[in-house]
Amino acid sequence: MTEKFVPAVKNPPAKVKDTGLIGMAMDGACVYNAKSGETILLPKGAELCRELADKAAQALFDKCGAQRAGLSGEAAAESLAERYVREYGDAVLGWSWFDGRTLRACGWSSSLEEASEKAAAAEEALKSTFSAYLDDYSICEVVAPGSKRTRKIVCRTGKGASAAEPGFVCGACGAVLEPDSVCALPLHPVNEGKQQETLTEVHTPGTHTIQLLCEYLGLDITNTLKAMLYTVLKADGDKELLFAMIRGDKDISVPKLEAFVRKSFPGASFRRAEAGEILSSFGEVAGFCGPVGVPENVNTVADLSLVGGRNFVVGGNRPDYHKTGCCWGRDFEPTAADLSLYEKSSPCPQCGGVLDETQLRVVAETQIIDAAAGGSNVLSCRGRDGARSWPFVWKTAVFLESLLFALYENKKKDKI
Repeated sequence: MTEKFVPAVKNPPAKVKDTGLIGMAMDGACVYNAKSGETILLPKGAELCRELADKAAQALFDKCGAQRAGLSGEAAAESLAERYVREYGDAVLGWSWFDGRTLRACGWSSSLEEASEKAAAAEEALKSTFSAYLDDYSICEVVAPGSKRTRKIVCRTGKGASAAEPGFVCGACGAVLEPDSVCALPLHPVNEGKQQETLTEVHTPGTHTIQLLCEYLGLDITNTLKAMLYTVLKADGDKELLFAMIRGDKDISVPKLEAFVRKSFPGASFRRAEAGEILSSFGEVAGFCGPVGVPENVNTVADLSLVGGRNFVVGGNRPDYHKTGCCWGRDFEPTAADLSLYEKSSPCPQCGGVLDETQLRVVAETQIIDAAAGGSNVLSCRGRDGARSWPFVWKTAVFLESLLFALYENKKKDKI
């Protein structure tokens, strides 16, 4: 028997491949319900969660002033801030609370710069806490709609890990990425330094896919441009066509595109364009759309992988025709945004190496939200010094169950 009533087991739970979960179960910290897929924390596991939460909460208070309270969620934290800010000012704008499996904290700031400083301080607080337990963790900055910045603290794990997210690791430099990770470094333009070719229309019958086009013309896929058409559904009920383009060897990240649409068309949503909508703007050009001669009523956006590139082969905007020698800045220059989805075998954005698949446990997350742009309430009050407003929210969360799995998986539980 363990000291916490529940006996430690000799055999691992059935149908479980997560070594962290197996370690917790065999240590008497949890049981696994195979029918529901639920992990039930036993007294020992619940106590470990509380200990981790206490240490992280103290670090958050020391680094960014998030005061501990017994709250039911962010709305309650906002209520506390609103209640006391008239008398006590910025000292009551940050709060943390523990709900049994997650430690959360949030605060309100008067500027994006201040919110960024608070979020960075919260991240440093968590990193200083985790460094005592974890030898290996990474920071992934991802694009999340509605967020000014989202950063995750992740640990690599094995196949079969519960609640793990797909990710990628570079075999050359060790960089860890998620599919929607931010492209943080400048990219080398395609055919950089080469002389610009003449824009030329060529007959390419039946080449309605990138693969067929490359085979027909003997192209390197990085010299091609992939086109996708979406319909933006605006808040006022109007619809507009959005022409999104990316390098031929890449795919578009839906969350990144959603973030672009939200920023460019506040309150709008989007979906893939229907055949009739494409026909009404471009005509009968399915599979042959290109960035040269886009109708004026069509919005355009290009992934950063196309910026500055030269001599692309692009759709000719008429059936069975493409254009060669298409150059950024001379022939097309739409709005540029980070749209790339990272996938297995994608080039690493840090060193150019090849990405391979891995699994990631997300043990913590920090975010910055522009409340004025939607997603959260703007905190404001009218006190003795007049009206004041805090339109930016910083948030952080520590996923304690996931952290415990990582500690057991890496045999670091005794460090708590």
